Amino acid sequence: MRRAWGRALFGLALGLASVAMAETRLPQPLSLVDALAFADEEHPAVARGRAEILRGEAERLAADSANDLLVGLRLNARWVDPNEIAPDQSHNDSQAILRLSKPLYDFGRTSHALEAADTALRSSEEQHLSLMARQRVEIMRRYFEVLLADLAYTRDNEAMAIAFVSLDRARHRNELGQVSDIDLLALEDHFQETRLRRMASLQETRSARNRLALALNRPENVPADLLRPELPGNDRALPELEELYVLAEAGNRRLASLRLEAQAVSQRLAASRADRRPTLSAEVEATHYERLLGSRDPLAAGLVLDIPLYSGRRVDASVARQQAELYDTHARIRQHELDLRQAVLETWLEIQRLRTRREQAQVRSDYRELYLDRSRALYELEVQTDLGDSMTQWSAAMLFAAQAEFELALAWERLALLTGQPAFSPVYATGAMGTP
Repeated sequence: MRRAWGRALFGLALGLASVAMAETRLPQPLSLVDALAFADEEHPAVARGRAEILRGEAERLAADSANDLLVGLRLNARWVDPNEIAPDQSHNDSQAILRLSKPLYDFGRTSHALEAADTALRSSEEQHLSLMARQRVEIMRRYFEVLLADLAYTRDNEAMAIAFVSLDRARHRNELGQVSDIDLLALEDHFQETRLRRMASLQETRSARNRLALALNRPENVPADLLRPELPGNDRALPELEELYVLAEAGNRRLASLRLEAQAVSQRLAASRADRRPTLSAEVEATHYERLLGSRDPLAAGLVLDIPLYSGRRVDASVARQQAELYDTHARIRQHELDLRQAVLETWLEIQRLRTRREQAQVRSDYRELYLDRSRALYELEVQTDLGDSMTQWSAAMLFAAQAEFELALAWERLALLTGQPAFSPVYATGAMGTP
């Protein structure tokens, strides 16, 4: 019956979760701010961190319950052949014993275990927050991939259109004998190449949207229209490297989690060492006997001091195991500190490089825009006919500029993740970009 109720409650929870998911469909068009707000704790990349928190809460409950009151009832059905001098010659010697036991003091064993459980729970919470921050960075990366895929499709679509126009003109000229067959086939080959590239770009727009939906943990709710964000955070001043090292040392959540994990292991080590110490308990027994004998007491109470005199090597083994775990945890902390410094340095250098690349992208965009204006004017005057190629180059320049801007925003976000700071790059939505 209890299992049936459990399955029913579990089914109800799943149903409510499905309803909640349906009620929180992605807005259309989708902005980056909205996408980041949809970072889901139930996403597999984050849910494992939540599971660790639940496991830590269970461990704390187990440690806290070590000194709980124990109440037990023992029923002993016995048949005996009484001694001939016994005052009660009945054969039913059944007993019912109600026992109450309460540990009073264990000389640090429980307190150290409870401290370890609390510290391990804090470590799991830090790790969960780190996973949530990483998932936000992943959502941002997938969001930018969609926007870049749309721009790449625009570039390749224009390139294919130009190739088709050139091929169509060459076919007419080939019929007039003005273009050779080999030149015509060369143009045909170029057109097929641009056509295939366009198809790949179109497929990438769909694949990128699906990856974004998966990052949002909404595989059935693939976004169509996305708003291109402004990224004013890209223009902020870059802190000095030493300052970032200090921030990372103090604020990196993964490092904080590992340090708390080491502290928890130290506390578990103290609890293991306390296994050699005595325990003091209070016990009360109320007993009902079917045979009444003078030596039997219906009620008894007392204090019990349990002093371990020899436990073999069990305690030594437990202590050695915790010491090995502590050594391993300190090694992982040191390795993470080294990796963290390198990651901060590489991200700091990447931001500098991407800033220069953004300046290059701005110059290229200005150049291609002016070139497009000139080509359009010459086309209208029928002086020059490279307008289509100019439009393709302009689209390519827009893609290059967007790549520089988005990669810079992601680098800032990674720096925020490494240093444990709030997101470096606030975002604001602008115009929409739809499915091609």
